[in-house]
Amino acid sequence: MNTREKIQAVLDSDDSAYQIQKLTGVNSSIIIRLRNDTRRVDNLSLNTVEKLERYFDYHVKHENADAPTSIQLSHFRHRLINLLQELYEIQQAKVESSDAQPDEKAMTAAVEQLFNDVISNKLELEHLETIYSHIAPNCDRMEAEAK
Repeated sequence: MNTREKIQAVLDSDDSAYQIQKLTGVNSSIIIRLRNDTRRVDNLSLNTVEKLERYFDYHVKHENADAPTSIQLSHFRHRLINLLQELYEIQQAKVESSDAQPDEKAMTAAVEQLFNDVISNKLELEHLETIYSHIAPNCDRMEAEAK
C-alpha cells in the first residue's frame, strides 16, 4: 500500500477529524477539507503526510483482531507509539553525534526492538495500558497536592 492509499484509508476511516487531530497533531480542518475534496493530498507538507501515514500504520491498519479492542487502549497505543518514536529519534541523534558512547548503537537497536515488540503484541499493550490506567490518576493527584 503506498502513502497516498494510506492517507485515503485514514480519511475513509470512521475516526473523527478531531480524533485524528488529537492523535497526530494534524489540524482537523485539514482532515475535513481533504474529506470534502476541497484540499488535495498533493498540497500537504511532508510533515503532515508522515503524521497521517504513521496514524494509518499504527491505528487504522490495526483495526482487526490483533488491534486494541477499546478506544482508550487505541489512544494509549498511539501515544505510546509517539513517545517511542521520539525516544528512538533522540537515541539515533546520540548515535550520530561525535561524542557517542560505545553502546549507543546497541541502545538504539534495543529501543527499535522494544517499539516493534510492544506495539505488535496486543496482550503486552493491554498490560501496559492497565499499569498506565492505575498510575495516571495518582500522578494527577500528586501534581495537585504539590501545588
